[in-house]
Amino acid sequence: MNEHVRAGQSLPRLVAPGTRRNIAVLTEDVLSAVAEAVADLGTASKADLVRHMGLPRSTVSAHVDWLLNRSVLVHVEGEKRIARGRPAEAVALNGRAGWVLAVEMGALKTTAAVVDLAGEVLARRQVDLPVAQDPDSYLGALTDLLHELTGEAALTAGHAVPPANWVAAMALPARIDTETRTPLRPTIMPTWDGYPVGAAVEERLGCPALLENDCSVRALGEAGFLGPEHLPLISVQIGTGVGAGIVDSSGHIIRGANGAAGDVGHIPYSRGGDALCSCGSRGCVEAVASVPAMLAKIEAAGVTCSDPTLRGSDLLLRLLREGDPAVTQAIDESAEAIGEVVASLCNVINPRRVMITSALANVGHELLAGVRSSVYSRARPLATKDLVIDYSRLGADVGIAGGYLMGREHLLQPGTIKALRVTGPDGVA
Repeated sequence: MNEHVRAGQSLPRLVAPGTRRNIAVLTEDVLSAVAEAVADLGTASKADLVRHMGLPRSTVSAHVDWLLNRSVLVHVEGEKRIARGRPAEAVALNGRAGWVLAVEMGALKTTAAVVDLAGEVLARRQVDLPVAQDPDSYLGALTDLLHELTGEAALTAGHAVPPANWVAAMALPARIDTETRTPLRPTIMPTWDGYPVGAAVEERLGCPALLENDCSVRALGEAGFLGPEHLPLISVQIGTGVGAGIVDSSGHIIRGANGAAGDVGHIPYSRGGDALCSCGSRGCVEAVASVPAMLAKIEAAGVTCSDPTLRGSDLLLRLLREGDPAVTQAIDESAEAIGEVVASLCNVINPRRVMITSALANVGHELLAGVRSSVYSRARPLATKDLVIDYSRLGADVGIAGGYLMGREHLLQPGTIKALRVTGPDGVA
């Protein structure tokens, strides 16, 4: 996707990459499983769900009817036909039943969107909101932005959804303690260490808040778009820092015992020398391969930009378009370092896909070609036998897509699905 999804458009159909749980006799479990199956299929008849889930038709029918009565599901006309031509009733998720407030926090910019339960982006905005400021100031500005976006979403959709049916899904450039919903020793936002982000957002918005590492959210978005046949999957982000998100063959994010899995930017690079990293060590991959590291090399070579307002990835893109050889050399050196660490990951995890997220994807394939060359020269042949290394298929939408999947899973889980009842024409439950 070269252009990001704008307000009023829908995300591509995203399939939750996790394996479906065993369905117990509890009504909430079955309701949740039916709703998730409809979400994955896009639209489905009762017969489709019987085949997909392996449940008796009477069980499927009863729970579909329950969800229809509360408008969590809605009828979709003309989508299905049986052999004799009589229309079969198809159902889909009702976007009015809930909203996901998806947030992707970056070092310099923050992207936020309101996505309805059916996957339509109702409002979206990217703002200059750096995470380097103190968390109270940042979250104040962020929640003000989210309130503005929910107002825009109500205008776009023609109805409001109450905060009780919202969920905020936030991607942070930090490792996350998922129990306390706090950042863990984040190098580019040190004042956030241990700050109760989840609780603070819930208090300001009046809805649940889910926190996850940004690279893991991107990996989830990629997995949802590509499908389970492309798992395991690694998503590598090259920006202000370098990080990786890992989704295993069952569709689950690998976080590790303390949330530190995927922190590949601080692995020593064999040719890193004494380059000082933000973590305080020297020779880390991030110290030689991140966007700031590339810009430092370019500046040292005497290359400048005529636009002093450009920063970060925007500046690097402009310099690359201008074609100076020093820029290409800096990108090649970054690709070699990224390839070295990705090769190690491939030897350990043996993924089917490695997806590279970088602003440089919008200009050319220099970075991607360099990473591929480095990986295939270093990784074991069996680890790369079926490996595909590519730029992100979702581009600027990958973090929003991953946040939507996180939020959708939360809204449809057994403990919350009954709260999604929609009753009035204005969408208020």
